[in-house]
Amino acid sequence: METRGGATFLVQGAPGAGKTALLEEMALDAMEKRWDVVEINLEDLYNPVHMAQTLGKPYVARKQTAITADAKLLSAERIKEIAGDSSVSQVLENIVPRKGLLFILDEVQRVGRFSGTPNEIQVMTTLDKLHNGKFPHPTILLAAGLGMSKVSFGDLGISRFRGGCFVELGALGKESECAVIRDWIVKEGGATGDPAPWIDAIAQNTHGWPQHISAYGDAAAKQIQYDDGEMSSEGLQVVHRLGTERREAYYKQRAEKISRKERGSLARVMKNVSSGDGLDQEDIEAALSQEYDSDKSKDLFKRALERGILHSQDGAYTIPIPSMRTWLIANYARE
Repeated sequence: METRGGATFLVQGAPGAGKTALLEEMALDAMEKRWDVVEINLEDLYNPVHMAQTLGKPYVARKQTAITADAKLLSAERIKEIAGDSSVSQVLENIVPRKGLLFILDEVQRVGRFSGTPNEIQVMTTLDKLHNGKFPHPTILLAAGLGMSKVSFGDLGISRFRGGCFVELGALGKESECAVIRDWIVKEGGATGDPAPWIDAIAQNTHGWPQHISAYGDAAAKQIQYDDGEMSSEGLQVVHRLGTERREAYYKQRAEKISRKERGSLARVMKNVSSGDGLDQEDIEAALSQEYDSDKSKDLFKRALERGILHSQDGAYTIPIPSMRTWLIANYARE
């Protein structure tokens, strides 16, 4: 939070890589430094009334069980005064933050959908002013999204990021993964014995993905607390069941906008592609065109990418998480 003007900080990565958690950590750090923090959505980028209303809501951070709320930036009376301004930029020019203003925007890969729409100019103007520090107070846009987020920004005129302002997240390495699981078991759970067997068992299900590590780690900590520090085989079975349920609930949430038939189509296309390999966009769309027309095939590919079912890696597309690939194929790949 040292910038004097403005900047865009982009965190990009596959689903479950820890992007949202990183946003929250940075938001909490900003709040400690007396910056005003506001969580915005895509509509706020072009709709001045929505932006003014959003500025009247407190930012609420949820870190494990602790809940921290930042004060509202605007009162109800002030919202009425500035909500009628003709642009989002004018709304933002009329506020006075304490030290600076930090905007949080998650799932930002969807910003590319504004390209070629009636709202494109308004969105481009807002992003340009945030990115280049054109407001009378320090303003940072802290955004996170899936693998095509940087490309989506480029489509709207934001193609270069300052050094250190673009981060790509992926799965943790084995050593880091085991260290985080150990913290859940020992520090959070209060385990009294050797945690190594539990660490190894949990790591077989988490694949280095922070979202999965959190799901299984939280279940492990609570089970160990319930068992007064003991790590039993029965307790590990409970952890496995709860962690798997949470992991699959996450996959279902990711696939929410994709119908069962469409999930089946994607699963059949990807079932013979190993996790380490991938397919070109043209090959995926060509395979989908055996069931759908060209426009529908392109639309399904785009939605699968937006939802994180597919992820771009070195120009190829794959299902990013091994266990998500297994879940999709096992449940939907029937011919």
